[in-house]
Amino acid sequence: MKIVVLSPHRDDAAFSLSLSISHWLAAGHAVTILNVFTRSLYAPYSDAEARPEGERLDYVSTLRKREDEMFLAALDGEVKMVDLDVVDAPIRLQCDASIVCDMEVQPDDFAIPRVQEGLAKLVNGDDVALVLPLGLGHHVDHRTARDAALEASTKVPCAFYEELPYAMRDGVRVDLSRFREDASTRLHEALYPVHCHGTHTRPAEWKRRLARGYASQIDAEMADAIANFSHRYHGAERLWANDAWLKIAVREKLSTRQRDQEKEPLPA
Repeated sequence: MKIVVLSPHRDDAAFSLSLSISHWLAAGHAVTILNVFTRSLYAPYSDAEARPEGERLDYVSTLRKREDEMFLAALDGEVKMVDLDVVDAPIRLQCDASIVCDMEVQPDDFAIPRVQEGLAKLVNGDDVALVLPLGLGHHVDHRTARDAALEASTKVPCAFYEELPYAMRDGVRVDLSRFREDASTRLHEALYPVHCHGTHTRPAEWKRRLARGYASQIDAEMADAIANFSHRYHGAERLWANDAWLKIAVREKLSTRQRDQEKEPLPA
């Protein structure tokens, strides 16, 4: 089947779902990553500041695309990448990058119909599953992309992923509660925790190597932390799946198991 992953920024799918994507590819699924906010000035570990101001947007956007291409090349299988070329929050909403996790989604944000149009082209037919960000960390770009996709998510097998590095922060349970309490997510059904193991014998080491490829975004210490987060789930990534996902998860090898210890769902 076709699995469509919605990635707000270029690194979100790689940081949060590299093990899951490798699992889906090994199971014979076709994976498409839909990148939303691919026009950006954000590259704190690059030499972008040395570039003329008028060249920085193209320079950073190209640099980040190259990092994504390195990620795809490292995967054992072909992954399709579709870019919507929307500018990220500091440019789009004319705000400082320091407050993007304190802002609310703007109902008239032009990014919303762009996401919906992009998904409509990919999420069609009966053999499609959708993977969305939960919105951990409350980043306005993540929640804008997520909210734009919520209606589509109730019509197909869908799972929500825990975005890294946000999921590493204290109070992630509070953030899961925010998903439940957010008025825009109340249309969603209950979600249940599932795990996705990768195909590598040393998953954290493999995940670390991939994370370090995004050298314009994070340092080595953060790459290590992202990789080591998988130890929480015994070398896997945790997703939150709807009933439609669970019904076909075993047959289609969408996820490796559901945690028996976590019987309580994330309520509708």
